[in-house]
Amino acid sequence: MHKTLIRAAAILAVVCFATCTANVKDVEVGPYTVSVIEKNVYHIQDYNSTNPAGESFDAEGRITHFNNCSDMYLIVGKEEALLIDLSNDIKWADNASESLRQLVAERTEGKKLTITFTHNHGDHVGMLHAYINDPNVQFALPETDFASLVSNYSEASYSFINEGDVFDLGGIEVESIAVPGHTDGSMVFYIKGHDILFTGDAIGSGHGVWIFNQESFYRYVSAVPHLIAWLENPDNGVNTGKLRIYGGHYWQKDWFPELKKKELGMQYLHDMKELLDKMESGTAYREPSGLDHPVLDTYFRHGSAIVVWNESQAEQFRNICPEKFIYRDEDIVFRQIDEHTWVGNGHHVYNESVYVIEGEERALLIDAGTIMPNLDKAVSTLTDKPVMLALTHVHSDHAGGIGCYPEVWINPGDTVMIGRNNSYEGSVRYLSDGETIDLGGRLIEVLFTPGHTLGSTTFIDKERHYGFSGDSFGSTNLLLFAGTLNDLINTNTRTAEYMQTYGIDKLYPGHYQGNPETLQRILDEKEMAEEVLSGKRKGIPNEASGLKWYIYDHGVYIRYNN
Repeated sequence: MHKTLIRAAAILAVVCFATCTANVKDVEVGPYTVSVIEKNVYHIQDYNSTNPAGESFDAEGRITHFNNCSDMYLIVGKEEALLIDLSNDIKWADNASESLRQLVAERTEGKKLTITFTHNHGDHVGMLHAYINDPNVQFALPETDFASLVSNYSEASYSFINEGDVFDLGGIEVESIAVPGHTDGSMVFYIKGHDILFTGDAIGSGHGVWIFNQESFYRYVSAVPHLIAWLENPDNGVNTGKLRIYGGHYWQKDWFPELKKKELGMQYLHDMKELLDKMESGTAYREPSGLDHPVLDTYFRHGSAIVVWNESQAEQFRNICPEKFIYRDEDIVFRQIDEHTWVGNGHHVYNESVYVIEGEERALLIDAGTIMPNLDKAVSTLTDKPVMLALTHVHSDHAGGIGCYPEVWINPGDTVMIGRNNSYEGSVRYLSDGETIDLGGRLIEVLFTPGHTLGSTTFIDKERHYGFSGDSFGSTNLLLFAGTLNDLINTNTRTAEYMQTYGIDKLYPGHYQGNPETLQRILDEKEMAEEVLSGKRKGIPNEASGLKWYIYDHGVYIRYNN
């Protein structure tokens, strides 16, 4: 991955870390307590002796004191410094801003300071007012969480960051890794060569990672394997056996007394991945959370990992994706449609889908996702048969992994897009309308269905009464980039007749999440297009996708130009 260097700065936290040196004490500065993680790396927490971190209970188990202490981390290089997060907005002390600026200034000693964030929640950006008007501070904002909120930073100097961006502090480099789930743009930060990872709330700090809806959970089940793969990639130089994870609420380690003075590490991440697998299969241990929150009613647990979510939403998620969970890596999740058929979903473009169809002699792989450099390895966990790769169309969110295979089959109508969207060096073969692909005891028929692109194609398994249509019918949002409404009418008329003749019940789309295309949907799209052309229905101006108009009915959008 291309990595840009961002010259950064930070805020430094102060003196001592009891786990490193038994004879060095933490330092209180106003409402903050500062520890030393290692030389030039500081841990700042918003508590002091008058307002301790965490919970206290009486003899009956009732909470008598609570401070949801939030953490900041300061890394000081030879030239610049980086401060990660800005804790809670402290109301219980009068000198919070002054104390924070003082303790950071003392440890940065005039070096340029950059402030970044793990995510955009109030308990991690709370002290923004201490620095927002400081002309000497640069803000580096994770784009996904902060792009819509830049007005809050209009008086400051800021830039956006994404995964792979590196803060070069002079002798110390800090790299950003995206771990969406807790928020859409949750980011973690790794100090290169130091085996230290700062995670905010992306993976939780001990009491569990909070997930607020189904879409966030869907992101998270791929984000955790992605983080594990990044850490275990030899190119990144992480000693996983020595990895130390510092979360956004350090006090929550009290649920793991066995850690004693140690930090969370790789085992915690592997437990989290296993927990997500169990949640998808419906086998995770669960118990009421007892939290006073309308969504977060359940703890899901495995080993040291906890996900805090909603039991009803979790069950609904499993119904949305009813196929049996089989396999996951950092790029793809596979579920089983039937004994010899699988659907895999990526997480980069609206759950982009690939399908594996196995016969007695070989297998057909339909589409290749967006970013799937290890697609061939994932497919090999499902079938040991030789694999033929064919595409429903040659958009980049369906052709991203074609480099894993020496040969790809496409509709000739999309030939020009191979060169435009991919640097593919393998052989390009051409499908024919109406041809049959024999996988050995299993026949797949090719049906050209142009409209979304000139070369859009649907693959039909007559015996099993289903097919695979890519974006030909839109996954409820049809984009007619290459075709006209007349083309759509022709394609849908032909496809509907085919489905009726051969009893095809459904077509698995290019972005599948429990939303197969049906005969009724295809007839509805045809009728909608006819109504536009007859003047019965008027298009509405469309502000997205580069298409001028849209119509909506029957739960389906059609976006078009003509």
